[in-house]
Amino acid sequence: MADAAQSRKWVMRGVFALLCLTLIFAQLLPLETTPRRWAGPDFLVVLTLVWSVRQPDYTPTWLVALVFLLADFLLLRPPGLAAAIMVLTVEAQRSRAFRLREATFAYEWLTAAAFMLLIAVGYRVIGAIMLLPQPSLGLMLMQVIMNIAVYPVIVVLSHFLFGIRRTHAQDGGLGAN
Repeated sequence: MADAAQSRKWVMRGVFALLCLTLIFAQLLPLETTPRRWAGPDFLVVLTLVWSVRQPDYTPTWLVALVFLLADFLLLRPPGLAAAIMVLTVEAQRSRAFRLREATFAYEWLTAAAFMLLIAVGYRVIGAIMLLPQPSLGLMLMQVIMNIAVYPVIVVLSHFLFGIRRTHAQDGGLGAN
């Protein structure tokens, strides 16, 4: 029984990595040749937040760091900045896992929204300190709003397509790395 659970954990980690690589690849595709005046959601961030709060075993710290570091390099972002911010976010979520286990979906969504806002503000503040070019504040806020809006959709898709459900207190541990 323990071997089956261990196998499933590694398979789902592979599924998470494959989904993240697919999202990165989709961002690299030249689908639009003109600059957009609106910002869509960052599906990589939302997917990571959904999976890390619902099944922390499937998103170990090292995998989140690796995926976001790869995304930083491929999407020509400052190397390691998004990776560091997401690792801190996932670990902060992991520390709140007991409260989120039995909470309502509204509380989970509100917590995820707060984390998404903190991610955007942290990225912007650190970028300003490093004198990096910044997108407009309106685009940043639009992306945060889109991330918050798409969170329930990613939860439903993860639930029905991949069986990602919230762990409950009777299910066992917090999720080990």
